[in-house]
Amino acid sequence: MAVGLPASLTLGRIIEFLIGWIVSGVIIYVVLKLYPGKQKMESLWGAMLAALIGEAIYTFFNIIGIPYGTILALFVWLYAIKKMFNVGWGGAIIIAVLVYVFSGIVSLLGIPHLL
Repeated sequence: MAVGLPASLTLGRIIEFLIGWIVSGVIIYVVLKLYPGKQKMESLWGAMLAALIGEAIYTFFNIIGIPYGTILALFVWLYAIKKMFNVGWGGAIIIAVLVYVFSGIVSLLGIPHLL
């Protein structure tokens, strides 16, 4: 008997996740370059890590299914941005808003992204 991937984990989903992760990482990288100042981890790898952490946070809160989980996930992600890039709460909020605006533009172009 062959052991395969779970039905929900297909090659197409893996490829979609990888493309979304790369696109989200690039979006965060561009936002970090536009945000004034020199942030800690202001590199493509830092941005890729931020995208992966953001996805993990939202997935965790989605899996546990608590009321207002999305709002809690947003605050946890803001805290992660604050710590990862060594910015204040205001800077984390500005970065997050810019990431969502750029993600919206990318979505209109039909390109998948994580956040």
